[in-house]
Parts: sequence; structure tokens; C-alpha cells
Amino acid sequence: MLITLVAGTTPPPDEISTETAVTTAPELPKLPLAIHYETLCPDSMYFIRRRLYDALTGNDWWPRTDLKLYPFGKANFYNNTAVGRMEVYCQHGEEECELNALHACIIEHLELQQAFQLINCMLRSYSNRIDECAKHLSLDVTAAKECKRTRKTPDILMPYGRETLALQISFVPSIVFDNEFLPYEQSSIRYNFEAHFCRHYERKFQIKLPSCG
Repeated sequence: MLITLVAGTTPPPDEISTETAVTTAPELPKLPLAIHYETLCPDSMYFIRRRLYDALTGNDWWPRTDLKLYPFGKANFYNNTAVGRMEVYCQHGEEECELNALHACIIEHLELQQAFQLINCMLRSYSNRIDECAKHLSLDVTAAKECKRTRKTPDILMPYGRETLALQISFVPSIVFDNEFLPYEQSSIRYNFEAHFCRHYERKFQIKLPSCG
């Protein structure tokens, strides 16, 4: 219906359309990507800082990635009969278990990209740099530190350990695309991560990403 407005007049309310065109960008399809790592593992530190971080930021793949981080690696749980409780041991000792648990608390209490930025910073060192890195990135880590302070390390790590142990990994880091663990391709994935990401993304969504060449 065509409505002609005369200066100084207002059409009746029932003749004014209340509908407004809202344009929203379609959500980009995200490739599931899981990283099973250890906080004191040199190969984990190198992969996350030099391969994963550079790929996600340099190619603008964050909107294309459903990232999950599992700070557990080749750890395991055992029943300590001497004290009557479950304990966890880690490949690089007790300090790594504590740092793994701290990373888990960071993942649980910070937005994912913020958590990843913080973890990337912390993996520059073999010691706990949460305060220094949080200050550098202007992040509030109060909840993450409280999580670590008030909960037992095995309890914090249990959900991460459950997922990692199910894979029976033999090397850390281990990378899983689209919930399919390929043990015999891990070396290639670690050193040719971007090519594998491109291949898995195109295979799943029939979309070739601009940065994939």
C-alpha cells in the first residue's frame, strides 16, 4: 500500500510499518580442531606458538575454527593407596601437572581467544608466568587463579585426561581435525599444519579458503 505523507501530518499508527530490514552476516562454518598438549613439552610449546598461533592469526582462521585445548598430554591417573585418593602424574613431573591444571582453569574461565592469547604467552617459559602475561594482555585472571587454588589438580584435569587418554596418543602435541584422530599423520600435521587445515576444511565444507592457495 502506498502512503502519501503531507507535511505536518502523521499517518495512523496502523499504517506505519514496524518492520525493519536487519542484515546479519551468515555464520562461517567452523572446523573442529583439538590440540592435546603439555605445558612443559618443548614440542608442544613450539607447535602452539610457531605453528598454531601463526596459522590462526595470520590467515584469519579464528572465525573458521572450533578450537579445543587439552592440557594433559602423556599424563595419567593412579590410585595412591598411601593417602587414599586419586593422583595424577605427568611426563615432565609434578610442576607440569600443576601448570596443566592452571591452563585448564584458564580455558574454563576466560573467553577462548583470550585464553589462547594468555596460554601462547605463558608457553614462552618453563615457569608460571600467568601474572606477567595477564598484565601484558590486560586480562583479569582472578577466576582462573581461584579455580586452581580451590580445586584439586586431579579433579581439574579429569575431563581433559578422559578425552586425551581415549586417543592413546604416543606423541605430544597430538592434533585432531574434525574429531578424527590420525596417529600416523601426526608428524606431517605438526610440520605442515596449514596444508592439513586447508585440506580438512575443503573436504568437510566444500569450501577452499582464500589463504589456501
